[in-house]
Formats: sequence, structure tokens, C-alpha cells
Amino acid sequence: MRKPIIAFAILLAAPSPAASFTITHFGTPAEAQPAIERAAEIWGSILHSDVPIKVAVSWFPLGASALGVTFPNGRKDFPGAPVAATWYASCLANSIAGTELNPGEDDINVYLNSSTNWYLGLDGNTPAGQYDLVTIALHELGHGLGFVGLAKKTGNEGSFGQVLLSDFSPLITTFPWPEQEGLPGIFDRYLTTTAQGQLHFLANPSTALGTAFTSNQVFFNGDYAVAVNAGQQPRIYAPAVFALGSSCVHLNESTYPVGTPNELMTPFGSPGNANHWPGPIAVAVMRDIGWTIAPDVGTDEIRPPEAWRAFVDVEGHLRFQGLATPSAVYILDISGRLVSAERTDHMISIAGWSTGIYLAQLPGSGKSMRFVVP
Repeated sequence: MRKPIIAFAILLAAPSPAASFTITHFGTPAEAQPAIERAAEIWGSILHSDVPIKVAVSWFPLGASALGVTFPNGRKDFPGAPVAATWYASCLANSIAGTELNPGEDDINVYLNSSTNWYLGLDGNTPAGQYDLVTIALHELGHGLGFVGLAKKTGNEGSFGQVLLSDFSPLITTFPWPEQEGLPGIFDRYLTTTAQGQLHFLANPSTALGTAFTSNQVFFNGDYAVAVNAGQQPRIYAPAVFALGSSCVHLNESTYPVGTPNELMTPFGSPGNANHWPGPIAVAVMRDIGWTIAPDVGTDEIRPPEAWRAFVDVEGHLRFQGLATPSAVYILDISGRLVSAERTDHMISIAGWSTGIYLAQLPGSGKSMRFVVP
């Protein structure tokens, strides 16, 4: 039976430049902890932060339906915040600010269902009828890191920034629940529908938001996410019946089903299935909301074909071999920031570019190539 993975839309050192995690366990069996640590190691290899990410994991009976529930701490209007009047997961805010903004407080609270028939192995060979703990912990940590929003619907009225801890009773948090002040999260600012456009521009609260949240036509319009999704806005889970903690905070289940690269951040987990990588859309969403991505992330899952390559010639020009003429090419720097997006006849001027490692991407094709500017 497939089960929902709930996150309030609002853990293991790794070598620099990756993120490091510290995990505090509450009732987690010793034999289950390595799987959770493995999930943290995976995210730690993807994201960069100079501030350790603090996670509290509780092993708790959540009932028959939920596999996990996650609550991220939050901060807004912090030093260096890219967007004002907007909530960021505290670990992301800390990374952007370069300092710990919430000393003495956890960044992420994760509840894992102690009643679930878990597979605790690290190899992904999950037996039928069991749920892979690495997979579910990886999913829950993704929410805590910022793949999450503050959407809520009461009656016909939808809102951003009105989620209460009491909505999830009897669960509690180890940190003070943020007073959200009716403000959206950074994830929410990328939500859009064809009919209504950017959802954060709608009256908040309003029936218009409520209609959008249950339209089954919500999309994420971040530049990186669109680029890795064949130029299309990734579809967000927004069923006709709103489910707090599931609606508007996951990728759409039917669009990215089990067995596809982007299945991890959909709302339902499957027994006998394992996925130990977030997938290109989830990594791109992290980039869009403000995370710095560690160098070379994605090269294992976005393998360039032998037919094309990018290189800097002896005259200092960036050249391409094996591309159609002309081709659109995105160039990202080592921090994942977009440096260039243009159509090229096999050559791009790199005059004035800083020395370092760059990544050339063919938007929408899932193909990338690393090169060095000397």
C-alpha cells in the first residue's frame, strides 16, 4: 500500500564545500540511525553551507497513513536575504547569511513513523512490503532544507503564512513556532498557475488562492527547475481536495511516478522501492530558492554523451563540438549561478570571466559538460 509522506510546508560531517549535519535522536533505534545518517550524507554532498545544519529526529507512532512529518524552522529579513518579507528555512537562511541566525535552536524537526515496516539497509535492495528508510529520510530532509511552503486552505479560502503548530497536534517542535505574519515562503513565490499567474500576487487570504491550491494545475517556475525539465515548469501536487502538508509542497505524483528520476519529492512513498538521489528537479529547486550547490552535482545523473564536449581553446574561446547549429547553452559557475544563456554557433566569448570550473548545460536535454577557464 502506498502511503503519503507529510511535511509542514512550513545530519554527519562531509568535506568542504559540502554541508555538514548534526543529528539528535529521540527514541530512534540504534539500528535505524545509519539509514538516516546516510540520507543526511547524500544531501550534504549536494548543498554547500558554512553553518552546520541541526536536525532533531523523533521515532514516533504517526498512525497508519503517514510515513514521516517534517517541520523546518524559519527566518525572514535576515542579513543578505535575497527576497524581503519572505520565509526561508532557517538552515538556508544561515547558509545565505554565512552565520548561525538561530543559536540554540534546531533547524529541522523530523518525525518518522515508528509503526512502519522499515527496511533499514543502506543498499536500496528494499524487500516487498517494506519502506526504505534512507529514501523516506532523504525526502523528509528535503522538506526541512526548503522544498516546502506555507500554503493552507480553510473552507474555500486559501492562504500563505497562516499555518499553525496546532494544525499538526499532537506533534510539537523543539524550536519556537515562527509567527508567519501572513507571508509566503521562498518556495511559495515560485508557485504559479496558467489561469492566475504567480500565486503570491493574489489576495492573501482569498477564495482565489483556495481555488488555485486545488486546481491540479500548480507549477514551479524557477529558472533552474524549468531548465532541467525540458523547458517546462515542473508540475506541483495540487489535488481537488486540499491536504495540509501534502498539497502545494510536493512534485505531482502522476507526472513523476515511481521509477522516474524525479519521484523522490512526490507525496507518496511506495513499499519495495528505493531512491537515494533527489533527482534533477529537486536539486534545481534548491538552486532556485537560494542554495549554493556543490561543484559537479548532477554530473552522475546528467551524463553528457560522447558526441559533444565543451573546452577552452588556446586563444581563450569557449568552444563546443558535436552540437546542433545554433544551440542554446547555459553556463553556470562553481556556485551554480547562471553566467551565460545564449544561442551559439560553437563558440562563446569568455573575455573577463574568472578563472575556475564551470558547467555547460543544454537546457531541457539533461546534458551537461564541465570545463575549466584557466
